[in-house]
Amino acid sequence: MERVFRVLLSRDDWYHQRGYWVIANALKNAGMEVVLGGIQTPAEIARTASNEDVDLIGYRIMQAAPDMVIKALFREMKVNGIESLPVVVGGIISDKEEKIIKELGVKVVFRSFDKLETIQKQVRTIAIESFNR
Repeated sequence: MERVFRVLLSRDDWYHQRGYWVIANALKNAGMEVVLGGIQTPAEIARTASNEDVDLIGYRIMQAAPDMVIKALFREMKVNGIESLPVVVGGIISDKEEKIIKELGVKVVFRSFDKLETIQKQVRTIAIESFNR
């Protein structure tokens, strides 16, 4: 039987919600369990990820400074003992910011027009690789 991966999805604001819900549905349709965190601070994301025993964190960033919130998220993940969890990011991220947050440890940055099948496959692959370590 194939393992069902648990993914926490969080976001940084009330606006531009459609993509958040589309991704949640796509991951669910791909056989993953999706924990909807809603709007959360990095500290709340880390606590939720720890409490919900997820395999991967997906963070939709539209308004915040990605490098600052990702640094804070990784700091909070360490405090909660989950620093090995993979993190993927989606939203409006410049090329410069993408480079910085990947250097910080983000596995992949998804763009607005990435195909759902690609996102599903990449999320599953990252979760499998993390689980098998």
